[in-house]
Amino acid sequence: MASDEDRERLQAWVDVIDDSSYYELLGVLELADAAAIQAAFHEFALAFHPDGHEEGTPAERAAARHVFRRGAEAYRVLSDPELRAKYDLALASGHLRLIGGEPAHRVSTTATLRSLEDLCKSPAAKLLARRADEHINLGKLAEARRLLQDAMAMEEDKSPELADRIDALALALFARGE
Repeated sequence: MASDEDRERLQAWVDVIDDSSYYELLGVLELADAAAIQAAFHEFALAFHPDGHEEGTPAERAAARHVFRRGAEAYRVLSDPELRAKYDLALASGHLRLIGGEPAHRVSTTATLRSLEDLCKSPAAKLLARRADEHINLGKLAEARRLLQDAMAMEEDKSPELADRIDALALALFARGE
């Protein structure tokens, strides 16, 4: 039988699960390697596997299934280098989930995410940013990162948002092993 502490922990997760990234769900940093992700999922599964809550109320069992499914989704995406790279880019754009390999559940925020081109001021930098966006859509992340670095070098006023996007691409490339 689940303790009151276990019930409170489960309810706390239910309250935040839809606003948590996969990294937050598993309690790992974005630079975590495959072994760290696997170990984190193991701990998560021990706490939230539905079998561990089978004697709870129907609502508790449903909550455990919901939380566990989301954790399993996080593990599936983060343990697959290609999906993880795609997720890192989606996360940088405010999407907390991948459904069928596509971004879903955008973070609700009052700030709007500007396009790469909008982050640049000079015409040459805007052109490079537009080309980088095309490369991202083709999955050519290394070339997109190089183009954005070139765009940043052309700008007099360095955009922190553009630097963040370059960092997100670097992280996605790292996750892919590139």
